[in-house]
Amino acid sequence: MQAKWIWETDQWPNFVVNHQAVMPHLLTAVRAVSPLIALSKELSPEKLAEFESQVLLDETLSTSSIEQEYLDRDSVRSSIARHLGLPRSKPHDKRYEAFTEVYFESIRTANQALSAQQLKKWHAMLFIEKPVLKAITLGDYRNETMAVVSGHFGRNETVHFQAPCDSRECVTTYMDTFLEWLNHQQGLSDYLRAAIAKFWFVTIHPFDDGNGRLSRIIAERCLAEADHTDLRLYSISSEIENKKSEYYDILETSQKGDGDLTDWTIWFLQCVTDAAKTSLNRLEKVRSATQFWDTHRQHSFNERQRKLLVRLLETPDFDDGIAKRKYKNLVATSDATAARDLTELVNYGVLTSQGKGRSVKYFLVLEK
Repeated sequence: MQAKWIWETDQWPNFVVNHQAVMPHLLTAVRAVSPLIALSKELSPEKLAEFESQVLLDETLSTSSIEQEYLDRDSVRSSIARHLGLPRSKPHDKRYEAFTEVYFESIRTANQALSAQQLKKWHAMLFIEKPVLKAITLGDYRNETMAVVSGHFGRNETVHFQAPCDSRECVTTYMDTFLEWLNHQQGLSDYLRAAIAKFWFVTIHPFDDGNGRLSRIIAERCLAEADHTDLRLYSISSEIENKKSEYYDILETSQKGDGDLTDWTIWFLQCVTDAAKTSLNRLEKVRSATQFWDTHRQHSFNERQRKLLVRLLETPDFDDGIAKRKYKNLVATSDATAARDLTELVNYGVLTSQGKGRSVKYFLVLEK
């Protein structure tokens, strides 16, 4: 009988990776992450905390979205701000507090061994409010079979994956092997370790729910070790969310494979590369904003002008310039006041104008 799932093969769990095929992608990932780490060291602690809060916001929202759970952005942002000691935190919601606490605890302890007890604790925290629609075991491994199925119950069902084990004892044995490898693996790049660990954990599927989120937490811990930092400077979950269809395809294909994780590892490394590049662009904006405010600290911008400058510096909303009409709507002011504000910013050398008449647009002037 031909094996259907990877855990039914003789290779399990001794996965194979073609290092010759993977190496170019690993080098590309390292080269993408390196300037991000270097640039982060130029920021003040306050700016770095602000930047990390945005990364963690993306990570939290994206990893939940992948699991079809949609969180309130402002509540998550407030919770993250509180954990980082930033202003703007509001009265907390225990759901978001628990959610962000798991992420902070997992990353800040990335250089420590991960135990089954810790994983079970995080699982219970992720479900601080028990699901209403289904009964799940919280804070302990599952004690029944687990399958990923789509379609209508009893008809048109497609089994995308059948997890190993139908008892807690079996799951415990599999997880003990996994954690032993995770905590004592040597001679393997932590980037590759992150790819294999994420796949291995989600394939065991040790909990009734939340396996995807915990697998990404484990991957983030490995990446933090790879980057030699307890900060998260890029969001792997955001990239997986952007490539959700690819993610499910490569995961399903690999889980039906013979233990060769080369394609999976290459795909994961590409996500790391893309995530680092996205984050580098954002971090460069933070640095540019810091330099901008330092250069123009002698100017007394009014509240309307400052609102515009913050938007131009921190978001891509007006990368193609802003017209007077849009500025007027942005700050809710009169046509005459908008014209006066923009002219003053041009005279300061903060903005430059292009075009004529009603088609004129204003662009931010940044030092190179």
